[in-house]
Amino acid sequence: MLAILPAFFPAFAAFLIHAAPTPAPKTPPKKPAQAEKTTPEDQLVAKVQAFYDQTKDMSGDFVQLYTRIALSKTSESRGTMKMLKPGMMRWDYDKPEPKHFIADGKQLYVYDPEDQHVSIDPQFQLSDQGSSLSFLWGQGRLSNEFRAKLLPKVDGAPAGTERLELVPKKDATYTRLELTIDAASGQVVETVLFESTGNTNRFRFANLKTNTGLKPDSFQFTPPPGAEVAIIRR
Repeated sequence: MLAILPAFFPAFAAFLIHAAPTPAPKTPPKKPAQAEKTTPEDQLVAKVQAFYDQTKDMSGDFVQLYTRIALSKTSESRGTMKMLKPGMMRWDYDKPEPKHFIADGKQLYVYDPEDQHVSIDPQFQLSDQGSSLSFLWGQGRLSNEFRAKLLPKVDGAPAGTERLELVPKKDATYTRLELTIDAASGQVVETVLFESTGNTNRFRFANLKTNTGLKPDSFQFTPPPGAEVAIIRR
């Protein structure tokens, strides 16, 4: 079951729950003789980075559209999500059927109520999900990991948003990531991950709230009585 986790996990989510502001240098850097010119892409990337650097927790609703090219089929799922630094997340799928992905900062639980089955990965680390995405775990910066390009506006896009294409500079299991970003704040409201297989994984977010004081208790999970429990061994 854990093999399908990347299809249920948008890239920026890992960024949120693990990213931390870059530590200040011990000695002040020398002032450049002339300010470096920045492109619109650079400015938008910096705004996104700054927004998630200062975000401690986030919650909201999501719609996921996962398209499998080989089957010419798009499946839609809906639910709610919560995240809390460091390393805690909760994705509660409501439709088409209930399913829960919960990381409490130490291990991952995948609970399927219909089958009454719980998978537990006691060694789960989000950093294991993709070595080329070091910025997601607070070990890098967007500008260091990706080549960024502004994309044209599309019909139906939310007002006040910009679209940004991110292409990984290193080998990855996907070819590019497209973000729809609130231009005023830098908050991501939609992500589209283009996998190397040709499949696409789109998440649209609504009712997003940040820094509301979520507690670790919200990310605790105990397998219900009678549920079959499987421990993932590595």
